[in-house]
Amino acid sequence: MFVVPRRVVAVGLVVLLLGGGFASLPVAASADHGAVTGASVDTAVGGDSENSTYQADRTSEQDSGGTVETAATAEASGSLARVGSADTHRRRPRRQGGNTAGGAVAMAASIETGTATSGATQTDDGDVIQQTQTYARIPEEPGEVAVTLTYEVPDRVVDLETHVPAEATVTDTDGFERVNESVYEWEETTDTATVSYRINPNRTIEKSGPEGAEGRYLSVDTGDWALLTRSRTPTRWRYTGQDPVRYNRTLRTAGPGAAGEEIVYLGEVATFEETAHNQTFTLAIPERATMTASPISVLDSMANASNALRVGDRDEQVFVVAAPSEAVEWGVEGYQIGDADMWVQSRQSLDTANNVWLHEYVHSRQAYETTRETRWTVEGWATYYAAVLTLEQDRIGFDEFRAQLAAGGRPVYSDVALTDRSSWTNDANYRKGALVAGRADVHIRSATDRNKTLQTVFQSLNGYRDPVTQSQFLSEVEATGGASVRNTTATETETTTTVAMWNETTHRRLFGAIPARIGYSLPPVDRADAYRADSLYRSDAPVGGSEPIRLATNETLAVDAVVENAGGDAGAYNVTLAVNETVVAAKQGQIEPGERTEVEVTHTFADPGRYVISVDGDTVTVVVTEPAAASVTDVTASPQEVRQGDSVDVTATVANDNEIPGTIAVEFRRNGTVFAEQRLYLPPQATTTVVRTVTLGEPGTVSLSAGDGRTATAVEVVVSTETAEPTSTPTERLTDTQTTAGEGNGFTALVAGLAVLLAALIARQRGS
Repeated sequence: MFVVPRRVVAVGLVVLLLGGGFASLPVAASADHGAVTGASVDTAVGGDSENSTYQADRTSEQDSGGTVETAATAEASGSLARVGSADTHRRRPRRQGGNTAGGAVAMAASIETGTATSGATQTDDGDVIQQTQTYARIPEEPGEVAVTLTYEVPDRVVDLETHVPAEATVTDTDGFERVNESVYEWEETTDTATVSYRINPNRTIEKSGPEGAEGRYLSVDTGDWALLTRSRTPTRWRYTGQDPVRYNRTLRTAGPGAAGEEIVYLGEVATFEETAHNQTFTLAIPERATMTASPISVLDSMANASNALRVGDRDEQVFVVAAPSEAVEWGVEGYQIGDADMWVQSRQSLDTANNVWLHEYVHSRQAYETTRETRWTVEGWATYYAAVLTLEQDRIGFDEFRAQLAAGGRPVYSDVALTDRSSWTNDANYRKGALVAGRADVHIRSATDRNKTLQTVFQSLNGYRDPVTQSQFLSEVEATGGASVRNTTATETETTTTVAMWNETTHRRLFGAIPARIGYSLPPVDRADAYRADSLYRSDAPVGGSEPIRLATNETLAVDAVVENAGGDAGAYNVTLAVNETVVAAKQGQIEPGERTEVEVTHTFADPGRYVISVDGDTVTVVVTEPAAASVTDVTASPQEVRQGDSVDVTATVANDNEIPGTIAVEFRRNGTVFAEQRLYLPPQATTTVVRTVTLGEPGTVSLSAGDGRTATAVEVVVSTETAEPTSTPTERLTDTQTTAGEGNGFTALVAGLAVLLAALIARQRGS
């Protein structure tokens, strides 16, 4: 079995969970799953299959953050006001692109009581409207959930209105005035305002026939616990000033529960987390749920799939609830909504080709929108990849894998053309769609000698902003596998031709050694040395650590892009750096299987502005400004007293106290007249000195200064007319203490010897 390194700590309830179920332990957990900035997702009604999985449909929204801003449109308090809105569309469009860098740390299974929250991350730019949705059970009223909608409104917002669900019953307001049944307007009397209401979370699939069963639940409140999707609350506001007012949304539970970005569970629950491949997987297991698979196995399987799927669109947070299977007659086996929130019935197994856990995870990696002709790929591809990933994880054998896909070739699908939705019968998009997806994968692998796979097409479609047409889909197939593969895929999707499953020999030849799976990403922004600036101000200096990365104009940013080959063969990589979605740099090379390397890509930013750099959809914001103004903070002269004609060294201390590089043209002046000039370039928070020498020819007091031409710091030097006296060396007085053999003064030793000889002669004369 292919195992991904993981960091999972499960405490307290692990033994019980591995054995299946919680019995009736009174435990709860809190979860923190990252903020949604202006996300808008409607709770979907209707399904694609009975006893299957389900993914809510997507429609378009124009901006990536969910917050829509328009030009200034109205006068407010004498200032031109701008308009913003959020959560105004049925579905939130998924972020385009790839492996989102994240730094969440794996946590232990949480079993304390309290509240759960899907934590918020504030934006650095401008003010933030913070919306918090707090959900609570009403035990005495099964079938009703209480919601408190709280807004924290910044000062620059001049008016704001919110919409509560049409079927909601409003119970209280504070700071909001009712406009009609669903619309409430902020009264502008307080910075925090609330609307409290109750909703019926019970939602069922309304389709009948093979794609659904009337009266079976997608979300429910049983009285003891509730599993539901958040309320959509369209919000509009007006504000003053040039900088945008942003919008953050947070989900919380009042009491035990767990909250993602779109899904809320109310009741006793334990959560388990695992971080791998820039994704944090959170699995919430209610007390009422009996697990077939262990929590650790579920997290491992998803982490393995995260590594194997190199198709872009990795969300930093994946939130999964194990829905109690026996307690409710669910309409589907799994349900995925928003970016990466999902629930899966707790009885679902990992060791099956119909791996619902992986099926829903694959949905979270599908960023593209579809037309009616390409809608089959949503469920067809999820079904195919769930089966093939489970096979690669060695959880099933080829026979079970083959049986899962071969079902799409049964006679019941002989009249089905996948591009004609009206022809679908018996879950054709799942069954025949999975087989056709697999066959396209086989055709591509065969045509390219396993150098490319269907994942290449998958990744390309994830880059589309508009719904993918059949023609665009086939063009991507042709670009990947050639014209012959395009023609075959067109026949198998557009006609009712019968398709057949391939055999094990073919599978071993094309899948036995996993082909190169090359993925690209940006390094985590908190790795300061992975982002470096090179310029006149600094050389190869780390500039990462936090976002946005700040540069001065004409600085070159070097990024260590991550290239990883998760496949079984070596392959060629082509890593590109894009700025505002335009490729500005590329590097090519070869990478061995299982290898991870970093490749430097660079770009010089000539103009100020706000830029988004990206590698395979993974993004980091860069803010470029004109350089800051450094300043002279001190001036000294040495010496400060000189004679006429002598020279003086003038030292200027220059500081840049800004968070961006700075520059200054230092002017050195003598009595107000410039005698030297030096341009300096300083990195952020840096100090340096510069020295210039000047000869002073006139006597008197001279003012020497340094500055930027507008302001200066000065020091005075006194110049005298005195002539310099010759320097003399004092004569050293000799003493006998300075006479030692081999040291000191040799002349002193000679004199002492003569004195001894003279004394001896005198004594001899006296004795004669």
